[in-house]
Amino acid sequence: APEITEKDLTGTYSSDLVDMNGEVFYSLGGEEREYASADEYPEVLLDALMAIEDRRFEKHIGIDPIGIARAAVGYITNAGQIVGGGSTITQQLIKNSVFSSKQEDQTLERKAQEAWLAIQLERQLSKEQIITLYLNRIHMGGNVYGVATAAEQYYGKPVSELELHEAALFAGMPKAPNYYNPYSNPEEAEKRRNIVLNEMVEFGSITQAEADAAKEIPVTEGLQEPKEEDENTLVFDG
Repeated sequence: APEITEKDLTGTYSSDLVDMNGEVFYSLGGEEREYASADEYPEVLLDALMAIEDRRFEKHIGIDPIGIARAAVGYITNAGQIVGGGSTITQQLIKNSVFSSKQEDQTLERKAQEAWLAIQLERQLSKEQIITLYLNRIHMGGNVYGVATAAEQYYGKPVSELELHEAALFAGMPKAPNYYNPYSNPEEAEKRRNIVLNEMVEFGSITQAEADAAKEIPVTEGLQEPKEEDENTLVFDG
């Protein structure tokens, strides 16, 4: 398995350019990403993420044996390619940090390396540290990375203020960030959000009544006007 560094896990952050008054007028960097600490992420977001991605996150050692069995069956029945899910949040953090997410790279060997590194990471970091790294690193559509950045970009609010329907949307987006983007594909984004709400009911983190109330809110409600591409990109990043 390859070596994994702290830089791999945290990703890259943009640099802010400020004017003479100390006001930020442009951010340099290939990815729009803002760091948020563990205490900034609300419980409703953590519950949504675990419900849809990794229900045994707080108990497993980095890998989920049930998920591994499912992936192995997928490997056998699909000509040597891993097509099933089953990756834990820890494994997904590893994949996004050091491996390619291309379908042709989803081999059994790479899956084994991912699992090994996930086990090692769980021995070094707490669950809180792992899920925080994941939430700060995950792709959230377009050039947006990290849920804290997404909260500001999509809803114009700090991540700590996310409501249930917003948290459910963000928890569901990492599966296919651009496909489930509420700006470009609101119908599919809403379907995915509602799936997350259903999973949260089954997970026991919300009631059916709370899920039904959240589903009544259009996925486009509260979205900020999308920013037009800044022409300065051609100057500062060129």
